[in-house]
Amino acid sequence: MRACFPVAGLLLLAGCDQNTASRQETAIHARPPAAVAQTVPLAPAPASTGQPYFRLPGFGDSVAAPALVRINNAAYRVQLAARTDSARPLRYLVPVPTAEPPEADTVTGFEGYYTFRLLRADGKAQFVRQLKKSSFSKTMSPDLAVEAETFTPVFSGYLPAFKALAFEINFYPPESDAGGQALLLLDAATGKVRHQALARWTGGCNSASALSADGRTLLTSSELLQANGHVTNLEKPGREVAGTLLVNNQTALVVYAAGYDQRGREMPLRGPNAQLLTTDGRVLKSFHLYSIDGGLGNHMLSTYLPQTRTHYLYDEANNRLGVVPRDQPTQLRVLSLRQLPVFRAPQRPTEIRFAFDTEMGTQATFYVDVHNGRIRYRVRKPAI
Repeated sequence: MRACFPVAGLLLLAGCDQNTASRQETAIHARPPAAVAQTVPLAPAPASTGQPYFRLPGFGDSVAAPALVRINNAAYRVQLAARTDSARPLRYLVPVPTAEPPEADTVTGFEGYYTFRLLRADGKAQFVRQLKKSSFSKTMSPDLAVEAETFTPVFSGYLPAFKALAFEINFYPPESDAGGQALLLLDAATGKVRHQALARWTGGCNSASALSADGRTLLTSSELLQANGHVTNLEKPGREVAGTLLVNNQTALVVYAAGYDQRGREMPLRGPNAQLLTTDGRVLKSFHLYSIDGGLGNHMLSTYLPQTRTHYLYDEANNRLGVVPRDQPTQLRVLSLRQLPVFRAPQRPTEIRFAFDTEMGTQATFYVDVHNGRIRYRVRKPAI
């Protein structure tokens, strides 16, 4: 479903919109990096006009970024390790805000250590960086940083514009799917922590991290990061990020769902729930669209057609289709399916077919005429 595309250590080109993560422990074992030069990808390949972004590999992906990278025309190997220290127990009291009188639950676990090495071609270390599991307390929540198992990080690739190595770290308690992943950026020269934040969450947005085609913007489920250091937090009080999408090098789309107050009560979603943003966080347009699917977290129901240079977003709940031109995203349209003709065979030679299979069992198929942009559709919903 996803094509491979090399970009300076990145592998697996595709959209973050259709990814549903599962837990997977991935270890990168050390080997002498003597023959690195013949296998390392060179400078970033030019961005394909057919794809608006690169999907960063993470947990649950069958293909990881290659451990061999080229930085400033020199060959390196990324080496990762993780271990649990059973001699260092951890404990945290979780407040229960809805309890009267106030109560607290106790969670326990053990300290863990993540080791990141960047080895030169001669096998010597450019840097060695070790981080504690508990140091992700603010990033992933104090209770999760205590009880989560210690998984080996996943290398997501070298980001030349950021001059950083990107990693995804899994945080799940034993025998539980209630957790998520942290994004970690390490300086490619020194190993210093450049950025550390929530990347994905199985209780909320689970869209995979996406790098813009020009390599200067990174979109996660909670942030927009720019290579110049500017960070936009996508989270809003009383709302939860439900899905994210990079429309082009300068524009992102965020869809929100109802959130919760400090006492854990659901807050009604008022006003437009979707926003089109510049990559520095300025709102270009607000509108109603819930192009979201569930599973282990939410993700965008979206597909991109290079033939029309357009993103198509299916709103199953409201029987609508969002049409977002890549080159002029503010001219987006939200179409009711009742406005569109129903598909009747045969498929026309100028039509391109694409489909969505949702968690609820709906099969929505669309046929777009590449000459005039007209759309026909067919929707099949499961019998209740």
